[in-house]
Amino acid sequence: MKTKTFQIRFNTNSTCDDDRWRVIENGQEHLVSDIFINGHTYTTKDWVEELNEYKWHISCEGTYEIKNNVAYIKTVKEESVVARHILKTITYRILGTMTTVLVAYVLGASVELSSLIGVGELMLKPVIYFFHERVWYNFIKVGRR
Repeated sequence: MKTKTFQIRFNTNSTCDDDRWRVIENGQEHLVSDIFINGHTYTTKDWVEELNEYKWHISCEGTYEIKNNVAYIKTVKEESVVARHILKTITYRILGTMTTVLVAYVLGASVELSSLIGVGELMLKPVIYFFHERVWYNFIKVGRR
């Protein structure tokens, strides 16, 4: 499916629950009872000449389907999500490795042994953390809808 931009507004002309939401795609309007959006949204506004006023929208980019008069919109992932997880992994590991080396040294290990322990953990723990972060992002729903 091709990615499209959607604008969503409450239908102020609605007289029943079946058409209370407007999903607007390239000027084409679909009236639905409910909308479920999986992902990133933002706000936009358009000047409506006939009304002489601005209309605000919840907007998103992605794909959608309508089932039983309900719009299901799946947005495209922000391109920076994986890059952000990688950068977060690197900075966290630098902090963690410095802490490990310092603790080993304070507990009596030599500078060489403390550094060796730090290098060993620096090689293994970023891989473990990255996959841990991805599992949480994709599968753990605690605190998310």
